Amino acid sequence: MNLIKTTATEAMQLGETFFKSGMFADIKSANQAIVKIMAGAELGVSPFAAMSGIHIIQGKPTIGAGLMAARVKGFGKYDYKVIEHTEKVCSIDYYKGTEKIGNSTFTIEDAKKAGTKNLDKFPKNMLFARAMSNGVKWFTPDIYETPVYVPEEMEHLTVDAQVEVIENKKLQLNEVQFQKLYDRVKSGEDLRDKFEQIEFTDLQKIALMELNIQLSDK
Repeated sequence: MNLIKTTATEAMQLGETFFKSGMFADIKSANQAIVKIMAGAELGVSPFAAMSGIHIIQGKPTIGAGLMAARVKGFGKYDYKVIEHTEKVCSIDYYKGTEKIGNSTFTIEDAKKAGTKNLDKFPKNMLFARAMSNGVKWFTPDIYETPVYVPEEMEHLTVDAQVEVIENKKLQLNEVQFQKLYDRVKSGEDLRDKFEQIEFTDLQKIALMELNIQLSDK
């Protein structure tokens, strides 16, 4: 089991850095970033992953299905296997060691009954998220110290669908283009208002955050 230990001081420093980076469009203040980081620490999620994968909705921590699935496999006690995954159904078997302990299946009909939005946009994403979330609650509840949800369970938000739509509208920079932007930031030019229009890779995000730290120390 991987434990993420983040002190309040570290969370404050990281929160300030993440906020100033301008690369997380949903973060409007350093305090919001700090809350995400601290929530991630309690859920076993690293600060960087927490910034992208955790959302606080109506006071409840929601976590992306990908992070939740990784937690199941990384916990050291459980495993899962996707049995069926189509635009109509997602079925997942859960294991404790080599012993099968249950199955979680979520269908498009279940989604309709639950009033899930955006069914016609990314049904496979939604079905996997709901099947994974139910399976964690039913069969592997001890991987988290507090009840968690996937965003798809919150009636007014389907984050997987929203993220994919947003990302398709953003610019992607090749190595040369990113280097030019990096050099402009390094020279002191404030380009944070343009960051929301760009889909950075993880490596590009890390490079810009490290640069931001260097500039802050000067």
